[in-house]
Amino acid sequence: MSSDDWFGSTETSVPAAGSSGTRFYPGYSNYVDIPSSGGYYGGASQPTSVPPSSAFQTSGNALSGPMGGPSTMAPTPHVFDPNSAIKSDTANATMSMQEEDYDNEPPLLEELGVNFPHIYSKSRAVLFPIGKHAKTLEHDVMDDNDLAGPLAFALGLGGELLLSGKMHFGYVYGFGISGWFAMTLLLNLLNPNGAVSAWTVVSILGYALLPVNFLAGINVIIRIGKMGWIGMVLAVLTIGWCTAASTRLFERGCDMRSQRFLVAYPSALLYSAFVMITIF
Repeated sequence: MSSDDWFGSTETSVPAAGSSGTRFYPGYSNYVDIPSSGGYYGGASQPTSVPPSSAFQTSGNALSGPMGGPSTMAPTPHVFDPNSAIKSDTANATMSMQEEDYDNEPPLLEELGVNFPHIYSKSRAVLFPIGKHAKTLEHDVMDDNDLAGPLAFALGLGGELLLSGKMHFGYVYGFGISGWFAMTLLLNLLNPNGAVSAWTVVSILGYALLPVNFLAGINVIIRIGKMGWIGMVLAVLTIGWCTAASTRLFERGCDMRSQRFLVAYPSALLYSAFVMITIF
């Protein structure tokens, strides 16, 4: 019994002239000549060669894509590829330009809340509290509760007292904060039109401190405490000036025309404390 009977070979053999045996493999166009002798188990010859390797070779992208079709995936950029880095930088720059428009950005001082025209308008209203400018002050100026002017005037007062030989920065800020809390509470109790913002109170009180800065500047050159009755007159005029200015601003900003005299009394007490630490 031959080996073909044992293994049930289905190969098709077609003998050719001048050869002992020629084997054809289904599905392949080339063939291999196998000698008739030297087969397995001393029997007939068996095919000992495998199909050529070219039969299993495929195209470069045939196995990289979905099964049964070419690849549709884009190649992944390499980390050391300069072209991919340039494309990434360009995309990031485009996104940042779309998010931030530097040409239409407001100035830095405006973003910080420092508005010099409003500071000038409020300072002028303090310098001339009985004039036309204080009565016709715009509502948008009064609604701007900036703290740049009050902080500048408070620091200026502390610096002028320092030039006079008085280290009174703690007194300036102590009287300012305590007066701010007391005036905020009082104005909210007196105002029939609603609540008064604490930032509005501190802004008005700080701007009305400007006349005290003038008095402290004079005290640097001439000691007001040694001027006798002239110094006392200057002190009383400064207190009245600050009181009139703050009352006018409270009247305009908080709509407290009917309560202006009730507001003037605690304001006069507060600015009397600043004048006293300036003179003595």
